[in-house]
Amino acid sequence: MVKRPVIIEPKVEAGFILPFCEALEYVIQDEIYGFDLSLSFPTYGKDYWEKLYNHPRTGIGYSFWSLGNDQILGKAHSLYGYVNFPVFKPTGKFSFNYQVSLGGAHLTKRFDLYENHLNRAIGTHLNLYVRLGIDGKIKLLPRCELLIEAGVTHFSNGKIKSPNYGINVSSFSLGLNYLLNNKEIALQESEIPQIEKWYVQSVIYSAGSKVYDNLIGKRYFLSSLSYNLERLIDHKRKFGLGADFFYDGAISEALASEDGTPEKDFSKLIRFGLHASYAVRYKQLIMGVQFGHYLYSKYDDLSPFYNRLSVQYLLTKKILWNIAIKSHWGKADCMECGIGYTW
Repeated sequence: MVKRPVIIEPKVEAGFILPFCEALEYVIQDEIYGFDLSLSFPTYGKDYWEKLYNHPRTGIGYSFWSLGNDQILGKAHSLYGYVNFPVFKPTGKFSFNYQVSLGGAHLTKRFDLYENHLNRAIGTHLNLYVRLGIDGKIKLLPRCELLIEAGVTHFSNGKIKSPNYGINVSSFSLGLNYLLNNKEIALQESEIPQIEKWYVQSVIYSAGSKVYDNLIGKRYFLSSLSYNLERLIDHKRKFGLGADFFYDGAISEALASEDGTPEKDFSKLIRFGLHASYAVRYKQLIMGVQFGHYLYSKYDDLSPFYNRLSVQYLLTKKILWNIAIKSHWGKADCMECGIGYTW
């Protein structure tokens, strides 16, 4: 049995918080800094997906961040998994890549009405961690690479508790990669199959809970039913159109009468919309984005447009698991989890 090579990657990071929320502009006092340690595993073409993506690296990592104000925003500790995709390798000594990281984060400070009311960014200690980055790798020695990277990181709880403006960090990183096992493994030439179906359909049911935009903290049930018709561009990419039916119990509080009585009319708690979508697939993992418009909604205080970032995993050829964050122009509305059928 051939021992699989492992790459250890420490790096230091520096950057600044993007204050999309005006309330955060007054609490950010310093630039942020961070430290990241990850392990990555090169791929060698054992299946055609690795060949299609020019032999990416997959891995796991830990990151530590300051957040510009220790007393109010605290610090962040994150655990995540990632895939690093080469865009091009002009020589054997240099490569340009992009990376998608997804995991969880623990923030040491959160909003508290009595002890930390100035933290309008995050209402929970546990949050979602998402990072998108681009990097260049330069081989210095047979086992060592210099890494130069830039990216954007997002911390959010998906509005399971208010406040949830989220924290967005833009940062620059510098690091070194070291190959722990220098065993040579030959690249495998996997055969890329022909595409048999150019159109794919799916139905997905998702559910979750959320709070309304206040500090009471009452949670409401929400759910959605979505239909998607997508056309493959190639093995990796597809685009499409779809329809969404939403039920949002938090609207009952948003449309409450003057005396505070919640709205109970079901027809006012539902919304219907159409969306366009784009998705990228790697093995059983599908990452997608949707941009939609409400055709029916009695709650019109928010934007008539909505969008979703989703991660799906194919449990079988027909059944998929789905998790998505729905938002309105960057403001998180809810987090959805569900299951779907595709054909």
